[in-house]
Amino acid sequence: MSIIKFGTDGWRSIIAENFTFDNLEKVINAYARFILNKIEKPRIIIGYDMRFMSEKYADFVSEKLKNYGFIVFLYDKTAPTPLISWAIKEYKYDGGIVITSSHNPYIYNGFKIKNEYGAGFSKNEAKQLEENLYKKQELKFKKGELKKINYDEGYIKAILKFIDLNAIKKSKLKIVFDTMFGSGIGYFEKIFKDYSKIKFINNKRDPLFGGINPEPIDKNLEKLMKEVKKEKADIGIAIDGDADRIGIVDNKGYYMTSHKVFSLLLLHHIKYRKLKPDVVRTVSGTFLIDRITKKYGLSLEETPVGFNNIAEIMVKSKKEVIGGEESGGIGYSYYLAERDGIFSSLLMLEFLSKEKKNLRQILKNLDKEFGKLRYDRIDIHFNENQRTQIKNGFISIEEKGYFNGKKITSVNKKDGIKFIMGNSEWIMFRFSGTEPLLRVYCETETLRRVKSNLKFAEKIVGE
Repeated sequence: MSIIKFGTDGWRSIIAENFTFDNLEKVINAYARFILNKIEKPRIIIGYDMRFMSEKYADFVSEKLKNYGFIVFLYDKTAPTPLISWAIKEYKYDGGIVITSSHNPYIYNGFKIKNEYGAGFSKNEAKQLEENLYKKQELKFKKGELKKINYDEGYIKAILKFIDLNAIKKSKLKIVFDTMFGSGIGYFEKIFKDYSKIKFINNKRDPLFGGINPEPIDKNLEKLMKEVKKEKADIGIAIDGDADRIGIVDNKGYYMTSHKVFSLLLLHHIKYRKLKPDVVRTVSGTFLIDRITKKYGLSLEETPVGFNNIAEIMVKSKKEVIGGEESGGIGYSYYLAERDGIFSSLLMLEFLSKEKKNLRQILKNLDKEFGKLRYDRIDIHFNENQRTQIKNGFISIEEKGYFNGKKITSVNKKDGIKFIMGNSEWIMFRFSGTEPLLRVYCETETLRRVKSNLKFAEKIVGE
């Protein structure tokens, strides 16, 4: 029996195994019921990425919704997810759908849903959608419309309103871009059309993603690291499969954690953009953000994992909000209540052009000012019948009150379970909502201690 389960950003599953046209129709029908209960003739935009069959799935979704009376605007080619989010906000669509599985392995595809703000569905909206999966409310045939659209030019113009592109060009930064075979291909070329100090890699369609997952984390960015060293570049930038997340490699060819990326972009807004935003981070976020917000007297809020939780705060807030998650997704309410890897990439380049220091120097200064913090994450595959046993292991740790020899000072159960050992060390366990993975996150003052904690975590799970 097939299972349809909504995660933090819609529905994802393995192509042909569970992501089938039959199951896709069930999800479409649930979405149609949800929207039609609120709006009589909805205007919806649909985009898709470069995964296997994505354009076919997008056509299927478009035709089905058209026959339920929707006015459907289908993007005329692959498009980044943040472009679809921007278009919803800019052209006041009632919502949007992107056929993508973001950073998941090539065997996956997905149905990513955006609300009228261009943000991911809130928990409440996702719950209502899931309830509509099992309703027997009949969907009647109504004549709708299907139109092809393209907003590439408007999207790029909208981004550049917020970016000092001249400062980036004058800095003569040497850049290597890794688009990870994803839907961000072609956009940096248009933005930097008259700038020569750029090299692109993994910049073509490949539904197999060159044998890696299109997630911009260190193990998937070995080619980018090598190219940065080879080219003696100032920075390497990667965006994920649907271009809403960012990964950075420094001028020495070392991967920079997403925590450091978020921290530097926050400092950029404080120092050079003269903003005093409210800040939101997920529970898997770094203590660095806590230290920065404390120093500058900024409000900080913590949410469960999933950018939809951050976006919900952005939409409701009357102040400027900057929010980030551990996976490299960062959003800025003055631009969009959603992540945009292309936008964040340009902000990082703008920051470098203003700092007039290389990334190695900037990171050393960060350590000096806010204290050393090191971070890593591992993903452990597990069988579903092990889930309860693994959870019981966490209960046992909590009862003992120690993790790998360190006293646990507090426990956070906002999402998964997070053991905190003082103000510079924590480890967190969380089951993925889209794959059979247990994600283990750890931050402490030394990389040696991080590796020791992660090894200890693997041993516990194995037992």
